[in-house]
Amino acid sequence: MKALLFLLVLFLISVPQASAADTSQVDGTHQVRISELYSDLESYDVTLYSNQPEEDLILEASLVRPDRGNEEAIATQTFSTGSFPANTRVMKVGFWDIRNAERGAYTLRARLLDQGKVLSESEYDFVYGSNSASRLQVDDLVPNSEGITVALSPNQASIFDLEYMLVDGHDVLYSTKTEKVSLTSVPEAFSASWGTLLENNKEYTGRVKVRVYSPSRGFIASAENFTAIDDAEITDIYEDETGASATVLGRSQVPFEGNLVFSVYELQESSGSGSSVFVESVRERVPVLLNDDDETVEVAWEERLTAGVYRLEIELFGNNGDVIERRETIIESDLSASNASEASPDAGNETSGEDGGNGIPGFSFATGVAGLAVVFSLFKKLH
Repeated sequence: MKALLFLLVLFLISVPQASAADTSQVDGTHQVRISELYSDLESYDVTLYSNQPEEDLILEASLVRPDRGNEEAIATQTFSTGSFPANTRVMKVGFWDIRNAERGAYTLRARLLDQGKVLSESEYDFVYGSNSASRLQVDDLVPNSEGITVALSPNQASIFDLEYMLVDGHDVLYSTKTEKVSLTSVPEAFSASWGTLLENNKEYTGRVKVRVYSPSRGFIASAENFTAIDDAEITDIYEDETGASATVLGRSQVPFEGNLVFSVYELQESSGSGSSVFVESVRERVPVLLNDDDETVEVAWEERLTAGVYRLEIELFGNNGDVIERRETIIESDLSASNASEASPDAGNETSGEDGGNGIPGFSFATGVAGLAVVFSLFKKLH
């Protein structure tokens, strides 16, 4: 009897397990949903997830405020999600333009649509202007072509996550996260570099989202616009009477495709006015640079600079032909005109014998002696 009762109990327990297995098979079909939401009165983000690739779904985001028992939709934005891959969390970002905002409760209501059919919907509630101060506050935010920097001040010792985002329209082009960062009592700046290429003269938005763990999970977000530009700097130069070089360091995620121009001017001491006479100019392309890449560009003068003092001007031109940086230095040469001629690249082609007066080159004399020795040796063997 006990054995029969045991088998009956075992059968009853196994029935829900079989049902759960059937549910997991149903979950394996096409699913697309809104997995996470956040909003304040400046910006919002909606995280989407699908187990299949998606194309051109419609996301509708509404900012709603209770009004005497009713709801008032303050702002609504509708846009295409474009395409996104399967099994990947994809974040879409939007920005509110709310003026004269009132304190109180607000709701972000998001719906994901496909040809008018609601695939998923979700809500996020928040309060604007509450008296409860956050553990952290954003003091400043500076995004640029290199990356993004945020200055945070702690109201209390805090542990938090920092997420940096590069936003173009509603799309997050690049994001990176630093987890379990801490602040105790002193403000501190945190930075991240963009890990993607930027387009020259295009406007982007840099956004940070701070997740504070306690006393309960909360978020702080801040965003600023910037225009991406190509940028670089000259970090080191070398110069002498034979040529010059300059090392260029990239300072942007816009690919730098600029040029260096080396110009030499001879200073005129006799004039007393500090004037100079143009000697020559050399233009060289700088290899393509990104942020923190560096390359050294070398040039040689057409002729070695003779004795005198010269002014070397080095100009770094950007992608659009604008001068990004200009450096000047002095070249002091003590090379006489005759020495310069002898040391010139063409000097090796001139004839100069060892005894000077007979006009016979040294190497020709040595060759002649060796030839005579060979002929004499052969003559002895024949006789």
